[in-house]
Amino acid sequence: MDKNIQDMPKVVLHLHLDGSLRPESVQRWLQKQGITKSLEEVTQNLRVDKDCKDLNQYLQKFDLPAQVLQEPENIEEATYELFEDLSKQNVVYAEVRFAPTKHMENGLSCNEVVAAAIRGMERAKVKYGIDGSLILCCIRGEQLETNLQAISSAKRFLNKGVSAVDLAGAEALFPTKDYKHIFEIAKKEGIPYTIHAGEADGPESIKSALEFGAKRIGHGVRSIEDKDLMDILRIMEIPLEVCPISNIQTQAVKGKHPLEELYRRGLFITINTDNNTVSDTNILEEYEWVLANTSLTCDDLLQMNKNAARFIFAPAVKRAEITAKIEAFKNREDKELNK
Repeated sequence: MDKNIQDMPKVVLHLHLDGSLRPESVQRWLQKQGITKSLEEVTQNLRVDKDCKDLNQYLQKFDLPAQVLQEPENIEEATYELFEDLSKQNVVYAEVRFAPTKHMENGLSCNEVVAAAIRGMERAKVKYGIDGSLILCCIRGEQLETNLQAISSAKRFLNKGVSAVDLAGAEALFPTKDYKHIFEIAKKEGIPYTIHAGEADGPESIKSALEFGAKRIGHGVRSIEDKDLMDILRIMEIPLEVCPISNIQTQAVKGKHPLEELYRRGLFITINTDNNTVSDTNILEEYEWVLANTSLTCDDLLQMNKNAARFIFAPAVKRAEITAKIEAFKNREDKELNK
């Protein structure tokens, strides 16, 4: 592991809670339900298959997390553990997203689900010094009334642990263009939003997200197929939340990953993991992948972290604070080189 990568202050914008559970914890939660599975079997059920054909197959790995995250103590613990894991990778700020309406089968309200996740995050902040917030996902294919519960909870906890909303799920089956009403309401309520687009579907999905007023694009790698769209993203300064390893696993990218070309064209690229457990990755491994598979350097990764810090869903003072940590690291590295 490159020491620069380990020590670099990192900002993660695109990370799913339910896709990043510790297998040991899932095994323990299953045992509480009276279900006995070996750790190997649990891990296999949580991680993407090597022959994954598309995003739809990838999303099947979220069935088991949904089963165990129905109790408030499990939701709190899962969030705490994820922020703990991130702190050990020197992530200084993380926006962790999940769909709270997926965790209401045992009678919890949407607000109770979100409150449990916030408790876990806040405990981790105190113990590990990491900072961050939660993004609440609406889900493609769900009833409007269900997704509006997530919007309502986002409004309830906005700037109290929640910073934004999102639209996630099977993009090719449920086109972005069909979800305009959700984001009209979010905009009216003053809730910022990012939208998964340009992953399983093409440039038109990204265009719909921009039309709705999205301030960031989840993945967005299919923008490489439309030069005019890339220009629009650059001019509008819309960052892409790129998740290289996941993009390859879901077949969003076939062949060479467009990450470097998008970056060289001046788009605001950020590097993320998507799902630590499902994709069997972490932010350190994503950075190693970038260095091994492109001509990008640690300086480029630093710039991508500055991009991410600039576009976090937080007040200007927080963005400046996180940027200052990245700049301090850069200055320290430059002094070391000039000795």
